[in-house]
Amino acid sequence: MAQAADNVSAPASLPAAPAPHPESDKSAKYDVTRIGQRDIGHGLNLYSLEKEHALGEAMASSFEATTKFIVDPEVTGYVNRLGQKIVRNSDSELPFTIKVIDSPSRRVFALPGGFLYVDKGLILEVDSEAELAGLMAHEIAHVAARHATRFVTRRNAWNMLSIPLACLGPIGLAARPIGPLSLKKFTRDAEMEADLLGVEYQWAAGYDPQAFVEVLERLHGKDMQLRQRIAKAVPVTAKAPLHDQIAHAFASYPTTEERIQRLQDEISTLLPARDDYVLDSSDFEDVKSKLIWADPPILRRHHATDAPANAPVLHRRPPDREPQTNLAGNSPFVTKGRAPSVFSYLPLFP
Repeated sequence: MAQAADNVSAPASLPAAPAPHPESDKSAKYDVTRIGQRDIGHGLNLYSLEKEHALGEAMASSFEATTKFIVDPEVTGYVNRLGQKIVRNSDSELPFTIKVIDSPSRRVFALPGGFLYVDKGLILEVDSEAELAGLMAHEIAHVAARHATRFVTRRNAWNMLSIPLACLGPIGLAARPIGPLSLKKFTRDAEMEADLLGVEYQWAAGYDPQAFVEVLERLHGKDMQLRQRIAKAVPVTAKAPLHDQIAHAFASYPTTEERIQRLQDEISTLLPARDDYVLDSSDFEDVKSKLIWADPPILRRHHATDAPANAPVLHRRPPDREPQTNLAGNSPFVTKGRAPSVFSYLPLFP
């Protein structure tokens, strides 16, 4: 089994980059030999790094006030070491604070400024350290590229522009939908960019980037099974093809199928081949086992008349109540529902 998270560092010298991509600007932007020295996250932004960190700190304080966290130092230390290793192999200019939420949900999300949260349920869901590293790297990429504050900068610009547009009559009113559509395109592009940057950071930290694709596929498969069960229980939900087409056209996020296809196409193009990768570690398996046994079954008396007298029956402890403040959306899967909810907490002006 491979080394533990805190023992695997970035390679002393990165393998030579593959042949240039047909799109030269993309090739330069995604040059893995220059991770940490690229212009990732730069551009139009009303927030300085200091203001972005302060914003994230305020959001984190509000969120954490109603959230229960894992306090076991073995679990928190392992997840923090894993995340910090990825941060060291990223383009992030901000330090990260990483915490584990005591929740059966399967989410990982980051607030602007470098505040990363991992649900206990996600650790139990993934099969290896490489899969967990890939999911965390995707969120670290969102922070490195400063997607949240770049989004709110564009949103504020369109909000200000909509005022004079309203004075232009029908022409101005016809142009007003351009803003929301532009923001939707930004979030779709941001998700794709986080995918590509994330697999780079995962690769640079020594992990197999294909593990991220595999965990996306598995989580997406479970999501589809859930949808099929809902459609079977409520048949009307499966009979709206036109609605689905319109929703897809105006969606804020690319579909998981699109993301997986793009990743499969780009991994072989952007990432140099490596002889071996870290797939798993004994530390990951120890932490996962500890979380599995953290809530032992409770012995309760069975009161059914046909049961033997005083016969004990095992009942699992019910899951802890979810926190009221949910910055990560309602979906149990990491592939959906995160950024729109997080963006909605951002102020209109910095």
